[in-house]
Amino acid sequence: MILVTGASEGIGYACACLLLERSDGPVLITGRSEVKLMHARKQVAPALRSRLQTMVCDQGRRQDIDALIVMIERADVPLEAALLTVGVNPMYVEGGRRLHTVAAETIEATIRTNCTHALLLSAALLGRFRAQERGALAWVGSQAPDAGLPGAATYCATKSFLSGLARSAHNEYARHGVRVHLFHPGVVRTPRTAATASRFAARHHRTVMEPLEVADTIVSRLSAVSVPSNVSDVEVRL
Repeated sequence: MILVTGASEGIGYACACLLLERSDGPVLITGRSEVKLMHARKQVAPALRSRLQTMVCDQGRRQDIDALIVMIERADVPLEAALLTVGVNPMYVEGGRRLHTVAAETIEATIRTNCTHALLLSAALLGRFRAQERGALAWVGSQAPDAGLPGAATYCATKSFLSGLARSAHNEYARHGVRVHLFHPGVVRTPRTAATASRFAARHHRTVMEPLEVADTIVSRLSAVSVPSNVSDVEVRL
């Protein structure tokens, strides 16, 4: 089984579709909305649909993360890989805001989703892979921290958090046959960014990528069998 979180649309969904095409086992996708998950499942080719499983999981809710961890621990099929794509950006809800004007509740909620709960889930997955002595864990980061995106300091800080997590995880688990990767997409046109992607890319002289372009690189790396030779190979900018 391969787990893809935050996969009802966008990069996560594109990755799930390619994983179904390029592997033989089940793929489990999670998302906050059951309606969106069911819609995503209906878009998959009928020949592949029977291998696509869904689970409602809001990464902002601790009880949902705990339920997903229990499911992982009790799964009766090997967990081959996991791709964690969830990352909330309050800028899409509240607009770009200077950090001193962002409510404490927004900062705490973003850290809880992007860092605390991502770390809890990562720990459970790494424990499972270590026990199996094989597996791959990957996160989807962002190139926003590289630019220091104005109006998105909280989001950028939480995405930078993933770099330390991924590098430490490599050093702790690589010798146990566990592969870790951190992918940093640039500007990607997804349902969430559709209204702003082209304008933002033009302003910052970037190229807009489509989810399938990003997914192809991620899935190819995720499907490789060799562990990154050193920690500098863990992070990949797309």
